[in-house]
Amino acid sequence: MSDDREQRLIAELEALRALKKTSSIFDFEATGEAPDRYMIVLRGNGITRDTSVNAEIETVELHKVELRLPYSYPERSPDIRWTTPIFHPNVSYSGFIGVKDIGLPWETDLGLDVLCERLWDVARLAYMNLDDAANYSAKTWFEDECQIQLPVDPRPLRDKNAPAGSNVIRYQRKGAGGATRAEPRPGQDVFFIGEDTPTPDLPKPVRRMPARRPPPNDNDVLYIGDE
Repeated sequence: MSDDREQRLIAELEALRALKKTSSIFDFEATGEAPDRYMIVLRGNGITRDTSVNAEIETVELHKVELRLPYSYPERSPDIRWTTPIFHPNVSYSGFIGVKDIGLPWETDLGLDVLCERLWDVARLAYMNLDDAANYSAKTWFEDECQIQLPVDPRPLRDKNAPAGSNVIRYQRKGAGGATRAEPRPGQDVFFIGEDTPTPDLPKPVRRMPARRPPPNDNDVLYIGDE
């Protein structure tokens, strides 16, 4: 293992440890001092449905997602596999997904903590892209039958530091590199995503995260939403 790769893996481990301190939802399992394989654990509401005819929607409260960091990481994105039941238009029945499948363009500076926030948004149905579905049964259900309030869990992943009922996502470019979490500056526009966020382009009650929009002034801020 090269020194650069080992340092990156150690930094990712520390970032996930820091994330765990800010969340009552998030946990993880890893092996080794510089792990390249994680089991991400998310405790909160999601939904699933059996593949049998006339199966009912059921609530799930535990989500596990396996992350494997390839040898070429971070140039190549993590391999992601959902290992617990989930009913989501962008997650196939096999559970395998890519970062692009969940609207998160991969760049080398993008950390695993940011990826975990998007995985939680997938789990709680705060994020979905019906135009690029991998599970067409779920796509059809959300378009034609969904009668549940979305997201099914209103909490952001960093729920210990965020206002109740809101999700705050802030990303900022690092030069020509990737996106990293940025703290808000005085006067900076901050986008809050909560239960009352409207999405008039979707059939009720399905809601998506708001689309990316230009930042105020000349600040180079990236808001991650639907692609």
